[in-house]
This record gives sequence, C-alpha cells and structure tokens, in this order.
Amino acid sequence: MARAASRGGDDAGTRGDRSKRLLDLVMILLRARTPVTYRDIREQFTAYQTLNTEAGLRAFERDKADLLDLGVPIRYITPDEDDSLEDGGYVIDLKRFKMPEVRLTPDEISALVLAASVAHAMPGGAYPKIVDLALKKLAFDLPDLPDTPTEFPRPAPVLVHFPERRIGVRPELGDIYATIEAATRYRKRITLTYQAAATGMVSRRDLDPYALVYRDGAWLAVGWCHLRHEIRTFRVDRIQEVVMGPRPKSPDFERPAEFDVKAYAQRSPWTFTTDPPEEVQLALSPDAAEVGNEDFGLTTVKRVDGDRILVTFDCGNLEFATTRVLAAKGAIRLVRGERLRARILDELDAIEAHYPLTAEELVAALHASEPALPPGPPEDAAGELGGPVAPAAPGDAVACDDAATRDSSGGPEAPGGIDA
Repeated sequence: MARAASRGGDDAGTRGDRSKRLLDLVMILLRARTPVTYRDIREQFTAYQTLNTEAGLRAFERDKADLLDLGVPIRYITPDEDDSLEDGGYVIDLKRFKMPEVRLTPDEISALVLAASVAHAMPGGAYPKIVDLALKKLAFDLPDLPDTPTEFPRPAPVLVHFPERRIGVRPELGDIYATIEAATRYRKRITLTYQAAATGMVSRRDLDPYALVYRDGAWLAVGWCHLRHEIRTFRVDRIQEVVMGPRPKSPDFERPAEFDVKAYAQRSPWTFTTDPPEEVQLALSPDAAEVGNEDFGLTTVKRVDGDRILVTFDCGNLEFATTRVLAAKGAIRLVRGERLRARILDELDAIEAHYPLTAEELVAALHASEPALPPGPPEDAAGELGGPVAPAAPGDAVACDDAATRDSSGGPEAPGGIDA
C-alpha cells in the first residue's frame, strides 16, 4: 500500500513537471526571434538529456504533439525556407497562434458586465475573483472607456438582482428600466411620471440620469432633477411612465467628474433628503449603542449622557427614521423632533387599526387598567377577620357585608342613620 501511494505521488509530481515543461517550451519559442534548434532546446530541459539520444528526442516529439493537440501551431523551419539559417529550428506561427483583437461595442460590453455580475453576486466560491479577472481582460487595451452606467472598467461594483416573479408586477416595468438604462448610457435626458412613497402624489419631472443603482431590494435611478435642482434618487418601480429625449446619439448632459456611483450607492439612509430636514435628537440605550456608529450626516453632534448616547442631526428621511425607531423596540427614544414624532404616532395608529384587539384582549386590557384594591385587615389564627376595629368618625360611611343590615333594595345601610 505504501509503495502504491508513493507511486501515485510520483505520477502527480511527474504530471506537474511535464505541464511546467510544456509551458516553458512555449515561452521559449514565443520569445525567440529566430527558429530554435532541437540542440538548444535539449540544453534547457533535463527530460531530453538522456543517455540514449533517441529517447530524449522521442520525449520532445511527444511534448510537441501534445502542444499541437492543444492548438499551439509549432512548425519546423528548414534552411531551404530561410537562407539565414545554418540549421533547421522550431517556431510558433504567431499569425495562427494569436487570437484576433477583440473589439466590443458599448452595448456588448454592457451585456457582458451585466451577465458577469450575476456570477459576481453569487455567495461563496471563487466567482468574484474569476469575474474580476475576466472583466480586466475585456478592458485590456481598449482605445476608449465604454460609456456605461457602471463606468466599467473602473473598479466600481455592478450590483445585479433578479427578483422572484410575483403576481401583480407591472409588465411595462421592464420597458421602463430598459429606457432608463439606455438614457444613462447615451446621456439622454428623460421625462418621467413619478409617484412619491410618502404622500402618494404624482409629479412629472425631467431627469439627467447619472446611474442605475440596486439597493435594499429595489432599482434606483440617480441623477440631476431639474424640478428640485439637485441630485435625487427615484425608485424605478414607482415610475409610471418614462420618455427618453430624441436623437439618442446626441448627448444631452455630461456626468460630473466628481460623481462616484459607488460612493453614492453606499450612502447612509440617515443622510437622504426625501423630506424637508428637521433637527432631531435621539437617545440610544446600550442595546442600540452600535447605531451611534452610523453616518447621520455632516451636522451630527454626539455626546454621552450617562449610559446612553444622544445624537442630534438634521433628519431629512423621516420614513427611514420612523422604521429604525420602531424596530428598536424602545432602545431608541425620540427626544426632539415634532414632525418625526407625528410620523411615528401615525405609524402606530395604522398598526393598531390593522391589528384590532379581540374581545378577550380588550377585557384583559380593561382589567389591567383598573386600580388595585387596598389590602384588607389581617386574619387571626381561626381564619376570621380580627384585630381591633377603629371607631367610625362622624361622616364616615361604613359598608357591612352582614345580610341583616341590608335594606330592602339589597344595598348596604349606613349605620347611625348617616347617609353614605
């Protein structure tokens, strides 16, 4: 068994040495400016330096045959073919060995980047490294950088997601996305009809799309909004209609040189401005201390107050802030911010309306809200009410459970003729 294992290891080592020899042989022939004789090749490889010259030549012929099978066009040049040669030698036909130069259109590169990003997004394995290497090869020696939304081949990642098909998904959503993608690539202005998430209001506006970004389960169109006069983000699934400007080959705008798609996609949601900003102060308990490390924007002031952290900042994303405060289950408390407080209360009212109390839960809630009864007098050893009884002060009403003292209506009498 040990001998067999040793033989297997030797075979593996031999295969590794042979693969290296074949690669070295190809590199020698590629670097050579003139045909290389077998004598020169033999001097550089111990596998061909056998006592029996014929055995070494047969080993070389086997290697040459394997390279030919792999598609390496090795050929022998005789002195008759080249007058400058004294002896014949081997060369690799570069015209047949080198592949033709790859010239891809921007559309083809965009399609390849999109397909490669699917493999890049797969968890685990070596796919990210393989895809990065493939994209670098595609981008090698390109005369001009292709004008794509991802600014390929720069290192900005391409985020791709294929959501599950759901009932009720608008069939025209694919056409809307395709129109925005083309406008982003050709730098064309688009006119879109958009429904806001917070108010439900529908507006029509012109947008210079800088990029398409995938984040938190949704595609986002990012660009210069001519209505708001600033860079804004629009969810593609909330766009009802989109029209691209005429003459696709004529750009309508230039993306700012300082605009970074990767940095924009990685912004903290605390810094978004979907609402008019409001100064907000949050108190973070130890259970939510890690939230204090998040980016709340340039105006943020943080200070320690006992065992909690106070964060003061200009909040322009009330919807996100409401979600985080409610999800913290009391670990994040709102100290200041009236509009955010109103948004949280509206959300709680909507939750309460969606989940009404059952009859049993309502009874339990009423019992829980009743005040607790004061403790009664202590019992003696016989189990009867005992202890001295304090005399009733004038004007006090004393209730008695003795049936003899009840009036005809069944209610307790007030002893001493004093009305209760």
